[in-house]
Amino acid sequence: MNNFKEEFYKILLNTESFYMKQYYSNFHEKEIFLAIKELSNGIYCVLISDEENENIDSLEAFEYLKTLGKDFSLNMIILSKQEYTYINHTTMANKLIVNKENYKVNSCDKSCLPLKKIFEVYINKSEVGNTDNRKDFFRYKIPTMILISINIVIFVVMQIEIYNIKHSLGSSQLLSEEMINVINNSVLIRFGAKYNELINNGEIWRLLTCAFLHSSLIHIAFNMYSLYIIGPQIQQIYGAKKYLVIYITSCITASILSYLASPYTISVGASGGIFGLLGALLAFAIIERHRLQKKYISSLLQIILINLFIGLSVRNIDNYAHIGGLIGGALIGYITYKISNKQYKN
Repeated sequence: MNNFKEEFYKILLNTESFYMKQYYSNFHEKEIFLAIKELSNGIYCVLISDEENENIDSLEAFEYLKTLGKDFSLNMIILSKQEYTYINHTTMANKLIVNKENYKVNSCDKSCLPLKKIFEVYINKSEVGNTDNRKDFFRYKIPTMILISINIVIFVVMQIEIYNIKHSLGSSQLLSEEMINVINNSVLIRFGAKYNELINNGEIWRLLTCAFLHSSLIHIAFNMYSLYIIGPQIQQIYGAKKYLVIYITSCITASILSYLASPYTISVGASGGIFGLLGALLAFAIIERHRLQKKYISSLLQIILINLFIGLSVRNIDNYAHIGGLIGGALIGYITYKISNKQYKN
């Protein structure tokens, strides 16, 4: 039971925006943890117990929650034996009854329906008490690694094309820097760079494909490292599907602002999408500001401002794309996070 409790609380923390509170139990003579999610109309609280202790656990949790001074809904996951009989004799706590032998749901109160959905997804994806640590390590990195792999494959193919062109013109050492730039730009355009003249001719897809192209090894290395660091954080907060939606949308909004404000530049790179992920983190921090440390928000703002400043200080960086991605990511992140929270309002 302890393994399940730890793992399920971790799911609530990492994917459902809960945070943990603890109180001292006179009955158990130790600290007891419960998960809490802030809602507009109060707090949604989750406590995992077993059938032998459910009454005392619910009573102690109820008394503790009253001290927080907020409206609350106490929801308990009760791990029971097969013969457990559910009697709703109190309104103190809503209950999700789970058979601890086979982890099947026996009964579920209305307020616990969101918990039931999360629980069933968890059971389908893992074996209780036998978590593979390596699988857990990669759980929040798979979409990010797929994005990184796509960028690297395209970069390698593009570099082969550039090499072949240079080789066909003779020794690359004899080519002028201007000629090398012309070759590089022509290949970037051929592979889908943001180039206003062709976009105006109907090649709208360039607003997205440009985000998967990079002009140099340093360019792709810096962007992919940033994506590797930030991407899993976004997935833990928003989930894999919303993470990809935020990233793709940010890439497009980055290109749109670059298209409008910087019409004469050839623009490539994932940095617009990465700034979008930073914007989504900022949206999350603003929504959850009541439970996050101020240091988290201030540190995030510093990271964003420093990166924007670097972009303004270095030549050949499309700062409009960075700003466009940041705005797009913040907006779509704010909207999707707000929508996902509504499922807990009953």
